Amino acid sequence: MGSEPRLIYLKVLLLGQLTLEAMDELNGTSKYKHNLKLNGQRFLKQLEGYLRNDYDIVYSNDAEIATNVLNRLESLIDKLRTSDVDELVMIDAVIDKYHDNKEWFKEHADAEFLKLQ
Repeated sequence: MGSEPRLIYLKVLLLGQLTLEAMDELNGTSKYKHNLKLNGQRFLKQLEGYLRNDYDIVYSNDAEIATNVLNRLESLIDKLRTSDVDELVMIDAVIDKYHDNKEWFKEHADAEFLKLQ
């Protein structure tokens, strides 16, 4: 299996949220299916229930880090959701470059968690 189950749950949760948001964009077209969206929402709610205990443990240990991580994930979801196909291809290429040379990005790219007020 390779990945830790909580990380797999998180991936499913993120992908599910992206799917629901994409379905919202189909609203008003012949491809929109309200029942399918309701089932997706039920699935995510159930999955969130499984993750809640793990999240509560992390949040109680360091609320600032937990909040920053969730904010970054939400930002990433929004960027992916609003990107067109060409942009998604470029984002994928940048991520591949990051994985190939993390040290270069750490030296030259500016990324940090902000202090919460």
